[in-house]
Amino acid sequence: MKFSDVVSFSFKALTSKKLRTSLTILGILIGPAIVVGLTGLTLGFSSVLTHQLFSSLSPTDIFVTPGTNVITSYTVQQISHMPGVKAVVPFYLISGTIETPSGPEATEILSISTGRASEVFPGLTLQEGQYPSPYSSYGAVVGYYIAHPQYPGQPTYQVGQTITVVMNTPNGKITKTFLVTGSFNEFSSAFADIDRALVVQNIVGSQYYGDQYSGLIVEASSVSQVNNVVTEIHNELGRSVSVTSVEQFITLINNSLSAVSSLLFVAGASSFIVAFVGILSTMFTTVVERTREIGVLRAIGFTRRGIMVIFVTEAILMGLLGGLAGIGAGVGMGYLLTSATDSGGPGAGRGSAAASGGLGINAHITPVFEPTFMAEVILITVLFSLLAGIIPAYRASRIEPAVALRYEV
Repeated sequence: MKFSDVVSFSFKALTSKKLRTSLTILGILIGPAIVVGLTGLTLGFSSVLTHQLFSSLSPTDIFVTPGTNVITSYTVQQISHMPGVKAVVPFYLISGTIETPSGPEATEILSISTGRASEVFPGLTLQEGQYPSPYSSYGAVVGYYIAHPQYPGQPTYQVGQTITVVMNTPNGKITKTFLVTGSFNEFSSAFADIDRALVVQNIVGSQYYGDQYSGLIVEASSVSQVNNVVTEIHNELGRSVSVTSVEQFITLINNSLSAVSSLLFVAGASSFIVAFVGILSTMFTTVVERTREIGVLRAIGFTRRGIMVIFVTEAILMGLLGGLAGIGAGVGMGYLLTSATDSGGPGAGRGSAAASGGLGINAHITPVFEPTFMAEVILITVLFSLLAGIIPAYRASRIEPAVALRYEV
């Protein structure tokens, strides 16, 4: 019997029991749908994070934050003299609230040498206005969501207006009024939530913290020198500081998302087991119902092997159809989940982050579906179906023709 004939015969057998076949395929597609949908969402999330990191930060940036000791001007001098270091930019990160007519709004004040900001943050651009002068302790550039509030009723702060901020300092809460000299375009960063922050000159932070900095941004002379500089800082300063490069951010993100993907795959694998049991049950039922048909086939010349091939082919066809349907459902699930994420609004998913490594996300996430991975999922589904069909098919092949012909369902 030709292979095409076997496939045609098996397909007709499946369509003769449409409801049972449909329910079995429905049980099969759950596993592939979960694995493909959530993995696509994870890969899309990883792609957005990587893109935002490289578009907002320089690949030569290295972030140094306090470890067991505070960071002082002496730390700045130590790192500045290391080979491969182009520049060291200290900063202060001060938490606070903006005093508005509708109540206080949480914010952060990034106190940094604004002349170096465009170097260490290539993605940070002014929408209007300018940076305050180097010696100004009252000028400030506001983040995008301060100049363009997300919610009705929030005040807007444009160039030339004043903004009153209550800052949390070592001396307690201090109220200070700044003059808005400019505003930023949207900016997503692993460094700080600048869209909701004020950027002021470093003279502001030094008024309250002296030379005890919140951290340093070390700029390596080239991308090839980044790892050498990181190693040198570790060797020189040990655990007194915490060091993270942009490359390490990427590695951390990928490792975290890989762990999530593994968990999702395990969750999907449990669905494959359920599908395996479903196919096994369906095939056993089919063998019992078609016992007389098996007897007729044997009587007209079908071999045991031919009977077994027919039933195995039926199981494979159900697995193939379930896998293909699962891929389609998984793609739909991926886009549905990203749509649900986007519905949270322009700022959904963003977190207030400091140099500790928080990451603000403010972009549309498009799920990423790799054809090779989807082909592997279909192959795994078919393999599970094949394994589930072997035992019932073998049992069908062992039925004696004389017994089968006398069998009554």
